[in-house]
Amino acid sequence: MEVKKIDQGDSSWAIGPKDFIFKYLRYLPWVVICGLIGFVLAYIKLRYVVPIYRVQSSLLIKNQDNGIDKDQRFQELLMPQTNANLNNEMAILRSRPLLKRVARDLDLQKIFYNEGNLRSSLVYPNVPIDVQADHLVDPSLGFKFSVNVMNDDQFTLNEDKTVHNFGESLNYGGNLVRVTRVKTVDLKPYARPKFLVIYQPLSAAAEFLLGGLRVGQPDEQATILTLTFDSENTTLGLDVLNTLMSVYDSLIIEDKNRIAVNTENFIDTRLSSLRTDLNGIEGNMKSNLERNQTFDIEDQSKKYFENISDANKKLIELEVKIKVVDMLADYVDNKGNVYKLVPTSLGIDEPTLLQLVNEYNRIVLERESNLRTTSANNAIILGLNNTLEKIRGDIREALKNIKSAYGIAYNRLEQDQTGMKSEMRSLPGKSMQFINVQRQQKILEDLYSFLLQKKIESSISSASTISNSKVLEPALGQANPVSPIRSKIYSFYLMTGLLIPVGFIFLIEVLRDKVGSRQEVEKRTSAPILGEIGHSADNKTSLVVMKNSRTVVAEQFRIVRTSLQYVAGTRQPLSILVTSSFSGEGKSFISTNLGAVMALSGKKTVIMEFDIRKPKIVSGLDLKRKAGITNYIIGKASFKDMLVQVEGMENLYVIPCGPIPPNPAEMLLDERLDQLMEEVKAKFEVIIMDTAPVGLVSDAFSLSRFAACTVYVIRQGYTFRKQLRLIEDLYQEKKLPALSLLLNDVKQGGGYYGGYGYYGSGYGYGVASGYFDETSSTNKSRNPLKRAQQWWNRLFL
Repeated sequence: MEVKKIDQGDSSWAIGPKDFIFKYLRYLPWVVICGLIGFVLAYIKLRYVVPIYRVQSSLLIKNQDNGIDKDQRFQELLMPQTNANLNNEMAILRSRPLLKRVARDLDLQKIFYNEGNLRSSLVYPNVPIDVQADHLVDPSLGFKFSVNVMNDDQFTLNEDKTVHNFGESLNYGGNLVRVTRVKTVDLKPYARPKFLVIYQPLSAAAEFLLGGLRVGQPDEQATILTLTFDSENTTLGLDVLNTLMSVYDSLIIEDKNRIAVNTENFIDTRLSSLRTDLNGIEGNMKSNLERNQTFDIEDQSKKYFENISDANKKLIELEVKIKVVDMLADYVDNKGNVYKLVPTSLGIDEPTLLQLVNEYNRIVLERESNLRTTSANNAIILGLNNTLEKIRGDIREALKNIKSAYGIAYNRLEQDQTGMKSEMRSLPGKSMQFINVQRQQKILEDLYSFLLQKKIESSISSASTISNSKVLEPALGQANPVSPIRSKIYSFYLMTGLLIPVGFIFLIEVLRDKVGSRQEVEKRTSAPILGEIGHSADNKTSLVVMKNSRTVVAEQFRIVRTSLQYVAGTRQPLSILVTSSFSGEGKSFISTNLGAVMALSGKKTVIMEFDIRKPKIVSGLDLKRKAGITNYIIGKASFKDMLVQVEGMENLYVIPCGPIPPNPAEMLLDERLDQLMEEVKAKFEVIIMDTAPVGLVSDAFSLSRFAACTVYVIRQGYTFRKQLRLIEDLYQEKKLPALSLLLNDVKQGGGYYGGYGYYGSGYGYGVASGYFDETSSTNKSRNPLKRAQQWWNRLFL
């Protein structure tokens, strides 16, 4: 017998590696099966899922530079230098207008899939068929259909059996389409000659590209963008990225050329106006010379001409600047130029004006850049509009102030010149008229030459325009797919397959509230364990211990008989009280066979049926019921009238309970019961008292005064774990005499006997060791249903 003290405050218990293996080894087949199922599912997924491949390229974004050396102020005005804003460039690369151009260049309005038995694969670029849309009911809507190629000349549509010829016009949902056969592409490489055709508008094609496109900045310090595109077709990904970078490059060049063209148009308009003015001045000069016969009087007015010439030069410069100011003011006031670039200061060296014009042109370009990715009603665009309007007002005010300053300087020079002219009143007035006409001609000629020079510079700039982007690394595809990743899929499904049974086992262990193993009993109570009784499959009789019985259960009862000698000592007669927590734990079965094993030892034994509420001893032994304990207590029967000998068992007797009384608890307190126990002790050496469960009624406590020891029955898989707390209280408070535990209905399997060797493999003393008789409980049933049940029990019970 094993007596073991435990720490009651410990709510968990640890088991050794050997116990762990024997406890959970029975679940290993399910873990292996589920793991194999997960492996098979992973293989099926990898076999039929569409692999996705990644294509990657790199793009360098440089600061804008037009590549020629020219007038700095003119360049800053018309071609402002800005640092690359990578966030804007990433937004442009992912913008739908740009992707529409890519889709149009690659003809991605038409997408073809080869339909297999279980999956379809994207076909690109060598497609054996082609589709042309001659007329669309609604260009904003797409359509799709399946083409079953019968031969090089005929096909069927969807599930329709009607045969069509390649090239003929078909009415499909109101759309007129033609399906043609590309005979240069062979059908043999395809699994089936069946193709799914998807025709979509450019907006949908752009969305298709946007779904696989990723644009990122690998390093915050560098102006490099990384472009990736995920697709099931690597060739498509290569073409998309290469075309995207090419379209982006051409878009930047178009923007720069548009600025140059706008400047050239402005200069051409002004040159045309100046040519008209020059023609008029030259005509006036010719008429004046012919009409007035004017001559240069150098000898007489040499000194005055030198002074007047210097004044004229300064007046000419001021006139040019005032004209330029007027032209810029007209351009700014023109409502048609609200969102156009302000051309140039054209020689006006005023820092305030230059700063305003540069800021205005920068915001105009920023507004155009944002309009590529957003609408005109966006809050950003509206804010830029307001800023442009404010700067235009500032430019007007600056031009007004500059013109006023030039006018003051001009008036001062004119006053000086007037003083000099007054000294030349003796000179012919006709010569002075000629000088004025000549001065106006000089002003227009200088202005014309200046604008002509700027036009040449603008033309050179337009011809030498290059993009500010450079392809660092062209599109390159990866050999291995990015989805699905074989190792991850196998690991995930395998782990899932293993975790499902493990989780199920864990859930069973968590939800199980019944006693399952000897370790649980030892953990939760310090009461000694008397022994273990295995499961008996013989339901015909409750008596399994016979004279020549060598079954496992019979030998276990013999072990219990030996252990009782250490519990009860040498007290004579030996009175044993048998109880349990509640009904159904096998208390009567234990009492019957415990009495039988005592009788086989040569001791005269009696089993007293004290469970008078629910008696089972007599019926379990298939005995005829006679007068019993209740009859004796009320004086209706004598001691001899109650005794019933068990047939085939020498020295074994039973005292039935008799009729079930209405007040069993009070009847067990009657003085007649003391007389009965005196007579029993006088005639028998061993007394087995089968009492009612202590967890339900108090009968066992009333009878405990007659007992030398108590056998408390616990049934595996039946007794609740919380009942062990009751047992511990009974043991610690000594409410029952010499209490010890007997584990009943212990089933083979589950590692229960793994460390004890009574019934399982243990130390080699199991059912197959030759020490025991094989019974129906240990033999395999020939009934397939029964064998399946036994297999299930070995795995889960």
